[in-house]
Amino acid sequence: MNNHLKTWHFGIDNDYLVKLVLAGKKTATTSLYDLDDIPVVGEESILIFDNEKKACITRTKKVIVTEFKNINEELANLEGEGTFEEWKNTHIEYFKSIDPTFNEDTKVIFEIFEVIENLIEQRIQLARKIAQANRDLFGDLESIEEINAGFNNSIFCVNEKYIIKVCGDTNKENLFDTEVNFYNSNQDNKNIPTLYRYDQSKKIVPYVYEIIEKINGESIYYYWYKMDESEREEFVKNLVKVLKRIHSKEYPAYNWSAFIKEKVLSSFKQTKDMFNEEERNIILDSLKKYDEIFSDNRFCFIHNDLHFDNILLDEQQNIKLIDFNDSIVAPFDFDLRLLYISVSLPWKWANIEMDPFQKVEDYQNLFKYIKKYYIELNTVKYLEERMLVYWILYDFELLPRFREAKAKERIVMNCKKIIKI
Repeated sequence: MNNHLKTWHFGIDNDYLVKLVLAGKKTATTSLYDLDDIPVVGEESILIFDNEKKACITRTKKVIVTEFKNINEELANLEGEGTFEEWKNTHIEYFKSIDPTFNEDTKVIFEIFEVIENLIEQRIQLARKIAQANRDLFGDLESIEEINAGFNNSIFCVNEKYIIKVCGDTNKENLFDTEVNFYNSNQDNKNIPTLYRYDQSKKIVPYVYEIIEKINGESIYYYWYKMDESEREEFVKNLVKVLKRIHSKEYPAYNWSAFIKEKVLSSFKQTKDMFNEEERNIILDSLKKYDEIFSDNRFCFIHNDLHFDNILLDEQQNIKLIDFNDSIVAPFDFDLRLLYISVSLPWKWANIEMDPFQKVEDYQNLFKYIKKYYIELNTVKYLEERMLVYWILYDFELLPRFREAKAKERIVMNCKKIIKI
């Protein structure tokens, strides 16, 4: 595979649309006209998932530069996204979020492409080698499929019972060590998967890998909208018990303020053109507050992707945390940032099936319950400000790719809160 090919993604619902591409149901995409970024017929590129995992290599077959109104139903059907009216309304809404002046006379680029190589199949072959070498654990190989999770790792499900996790970045192997040490030191913890194997030898494949238990159950998204407030509070109470146990072991400290600041600045530099001079100054002024806000920290091993889709209830209604793929050592409050964001954006991590059932009013007390039962949170100085910075970081990490107007507005709003404008 040519690693020098440029990568690309869809502006909205990327992972869902990538799956349509891989299924052969989507062979075109529409984007706002950019003279400096017109695709070239015959050009090859790599379509990626939201987590930057490579899905497939595509080749441009045809490029049409025209006004949006000229895209007819026949062309729109190549995008494979519902009826013509649904496709049209979705694109108008999305393009207006990028460019408020957008209208049906605005020029767009309509690109027709083909898949020439499925990169997921290549990774499946890697998993098959590992599975064959561990037949004593797996038994007969009935099924192997990739799970699209994690930024640095390849994740596979074997026989619906086991998870193979392969470290694809040799520079991140130390994170595997941290995670495995966590599993080994929490062998009696029934709220996390069981670690079965950890292989650093690189004899089977040229990567470090681990094999863990696959948890069967539904995410909390399937239950939350049906719960009354007393049930929700009881659930949070039990969840906090699980988290406090995971967070119990302290780790050496590092400069957390500098770590966060560097990430925010990196994305800010890539998106400065989206902000006017006043907004840029507000963002820079808020950064000056970080050292004070993050002056007090307790470092521990955290899940680092803790949202309702990664919190399951198993068949016995026990809480199970899954997908420790992005786990790091960080201040314990950082592990709660996505739940804080969920109070305002409850649908953010819900799958397509559960998305319509997530309502803001059902989440209004979520973080209140967390603070009530995670008493140590209330001793964290500048807790509210820290959560706002984490939200700024979250929006900034996605802004260079999606350039969403609402995310940009939230960044400015939250920066103002931090500097008390």
